[in-house]
Amino acid sequence: MPFNNGISANKRVLALVIMAILGSMLFIQLFARLSFQYDSLSFTLKTCFSLSGGTIINVPPVGKLFLKTHHAPWQFIFTLDAIDFTKLEKQFNSLPVKEEWLTTLQQETLRTILKLFLLVAITGLFGGFITLRIMRIEPFTKHFSYGMLGSLMMILVLIVTTVITYDSNAAQSPQYQGVLASAPWAMNLVTMGLDNIEIIGDNLKKISRDLPRLFKQAAQIKNIGDLQFDLSVLHVSDIHNNPAAFEFIAELVNNFKIEFIIDTGDLTDYGTPLEAEIIKEISKIKIPYIFIPGNHDSPLIIDKLKKVPSVKVLEQGSIKVSGLQLTGLADPASLSYNSDLAPEEEYLKAADTLYQTVGELVKFPNMIAVHNLKLAKKLIGQVPLILHGHDHQYRLTAESKHVINDAGTTGAAGLRGLTEEGVPYSATILYWKQNPSGEMILKALDSIKINGAIGKLTIERHTF
Repeated sequence: MPFNNGISANKRVLALVIMAILGSMLFIQLFARLSFQYDSLSFTLKTCFSLSGGTIINVPPVGKLFLKTHHAPWQFIFTLDAIDFTKLEKQFNSLPVKEEWLTTLQQETLRTILKLFLLVAITGLFGGFITLRIMRIEPFTKHFSYGMLGSLMMILVLIVTTVITYDSNAAQSPQYQGVLASAPWAMNLVTMGLDNIEIIGDNLKKISRDLPRLFKQAAQIKNIGDLQFDLSVLHVSDIHNNPAAFEFIAELVNNFKIEFIIDTGDLTDYGTPLEAEIIKEISKIKIPYIFIPGNHDSPLIIDKLKKVPSVKVLEQGSIKVSGLQLTGLADPASLSYNSDLAPEEEYLKAADTLYQTVGELVKFPNMIAVHNLKLAKKLIGQVPLILHGHDHQYRLTAESKHVINDAGTTGAAGLRGLTEEGVPYSATILYWKQNPSGEMILKALDSIKINGAIGKLTIERHTF
């Protein structure tokens, strides 16, 4: 009988210890997380119990990067929460060499993990304590000590095993998951960001430094800026998360006395909350900003833009600004969180909607604005001016009393445009003059391009 009682007591103690350990693990997974900032990047670090171990770097919306850093049965999950684009741009002015930058990042990550270990110990022991109290085990008793000792040993095993099995070379053989695995260009962009960070920084500094000088020189060229007009409108498109685009826009607004801006979409790449941070740059622009959503935008981006006082999001219909009537339609893909093009039937349906909207007007509008030209194909030759983007290549089609203007990409197709082989930044200024009957007539157009790699600005004048 004593032997059986002994076995029963041992099982009870074992069950108690297991429950304390499970309580510790639950609290670690729920509460062992912390936020930290490295320069302009804000991260969250948390843990997740998994037999595969390792570290996950989560960069919404691009995907996940898995590193087999350790074999302990838990993962460290780093999530990029936000980017301070203003701070990021300023930091490029004093960007260290790549090796120094990566070393500093690794040191900051190591300090953060050490803090995480301390947090794991605190939350784990607290979880064990709460679990034992729920089981009505009184503190300072033998059973309570066994349970807390079990929690402490589990925590120590996790930390020690992680340290012993840590592989400092894990970053040399990453595994890509999510969007990265199915988007080779995204993988190339990640590689480019590390291998060419000095080039990106130098080009951003060159753009910021040379823009004022280039525009001052351009203003001295004969016929540039001295045209007699009543209204100037800036057409931009396809910024794709590039903060340098807004320095370009600011110079255009200041040097060419822009009345308002028309943006034909693709402010972001995926329309995520992280990318929405770039809307802060638009809020700095004090003149009216008309935005027509593109396929890379999303309902979230549209909603946040609507909250900016100077912004008017034109999803469907017409708007009158400074005497000009503009009719526009959002890209069908902007109604979802998928950056791919919408099915062809949706574009055909949207094109019919736009054609019907224009047909119901008393007179044709001064401009049609869409992201993808296919939405306005039925109106080619019927309206005086169609503005669009999407192709990332500036293009102007001008026939008798009919103009189609593709602004190209004002953000140089995103951060990819900051490389030496990147596409140029481009935008268009439209000059309008009022005729004797009070109607606004398009008189001229300036196509403006800047090559981010060599700091060269080109302005071409077209008159009508």
